[in-house]
Amino acid sequence: MKLFEILPQNLFSILASKNKEIYSEALFVLRKAFKQEMTIRKSDLASMLIANLDEKMYEIDLSEEETEGDVSGEEKGATLSSRAHFILRRLKETGWIDVEYQIDSFEENITLPDYSVKLINLLFSFTDESVKEYNSYVYSTYSDLKTADQERDDYIYTALMNAYDKTVQLVDELKTLHNNIRRYHQALNEYATVNDVLKGHFDEYKNLIMDRIYHPLKTFDSVPRFKGPIMKILSEWLADHNLRERISDQAIIRGKYKTKSEANEDIILKIGEISDTYERLEEMLEEIDRKNSAYTRASIEKMRYLLNSDRSIKGKIVDLLTRISISLPDQQDALIDQLANAVELFHQGYLDEKSLFIRAAKSMKKEGQPLKILSSPAEEGENGLAEFLEKAKQSYSHARIVQFMTSAMAGISVVTSREISLPDDESFILLMLGTLNGGAKNVFYQVEFGEGYIENNGYRIPEMRFIRKDQ
Repeated sequence: MKLFEILPQNLFSILASKNKEIYSEALFVLRKAFKQEMTIRKSDLASMLIANLDEKMYEIDLSEEETEGDVSGEEKGATLSSRAHFILRRLKETGWIDVEYQIDSFEENITLPDYSVKLINLLFSFTDESVKEYNSYVYSTYSDLKTADQERDDYIYTALMNAYDKTVQLVDELKTLHNNIRRYHQALNEYATVNDVLKGHFDEYKNLIMDRIYHPLKTFDSVPRFKGPIMKILSEWLADHNLRERISDQAIIRGKYKTKSEANEDIILKIGEISDTYERLEEMLEEIDRKNSAYTRASIEKMRYLLNSDRSIKGKIVDLLTRISISLPDQQDALIDQLANAVELFHQGYLDEKSLFIRAAKSMKKEGQPLKILSSPAEEGENGLAEFLEKAKQSYSHARIVQFMTSAMAGISVVTSREISLPDDESFILLMLGTLNGGAKNVFYQVEFGEGYIENNGYRIPEMRFIRKDQ
């Protein structure tokens, strides 16, 4: 079946109009009413639109809407009620809502088609900033299969389908994580300060991406921990012909298949897909590890560059001109005009007793002894470049970072960010780089983040615990 055999042809027209912002807010108000009430009365929904949108409805542009349908004189009026009813009429015309009458009166009620509910929830999810809880896909799969295997009751097929759905969702989450790492890696090019890099890594990448998906798969929802039992249960089911017959019977009773052979074939296919997925999960996690390590290295290199770059007036002017050059073409002229109005450059001079012209004394030039060439220009250039690269490499090397963390944790198994001494900026930089390296395999410690921030000798840093891995 094709998409627009289910959806109305002009369903998305309101989201492509000049008034798309108002219509999207109206859809979210409709979602709120759907969540709160079993039956949505049209008059109550109009009141909710007025209460939530308020004066925003005065901004609706009716000129575009006139081409799509007749707009009555009342709807062209200035009252909020008339405009709220106009929005409801447009939602009905485009297929987002339906209207029905109550059985015992002429009161109009609003109903939502199933596709409308799904689309509105999807649109709202893009604006929802709350942190979503991890769904424990691996453990849920193991728990469903283990319970069904022990009880062998009439819900084995349901457990298998739940395990299959959780496995598909897990793969989707890992692929999303893989693509998001690339997005944050590319965003490093747009950061102009060290604070931007730290905010992008800790406040966004770590909290929204790594801690929500990647960290659970390495700890409490570990794939290696539950992979073996899951594979064992599935292999036993696959080898048990009588059990597969029972699962096929349960699937037919639920109306999923027409024939037993069709049900048995699909059940074998789903068991195989779950098993194959868990066979290659470790490869997917290793690929994510590589991309995560590359992103962490790039973040450290970006911070090193920003910390060592020119912060003088000349450097700031160069940075300002660079930002203008990479901005959008339609924004460049406006930025240049702002600079012209904000900055006035002119040459200033004055006269004093030293400003009078003094003729230079002429003297006879004598031939002097030429300077001895100690080395060729090519050799000098190569040596200077090598010294520069070596100095840059040794400024904040991995060995120096490990040395700093070793000194901070000398004789201690666990140390907090409050207890680490930060006497100067260099110690602060080494602590930041040591924190970023906390997830690497070749360091002797790991980092656990707490809630909030602390003050340490004037430096505002996250609440953290550094723990030796051998404890």
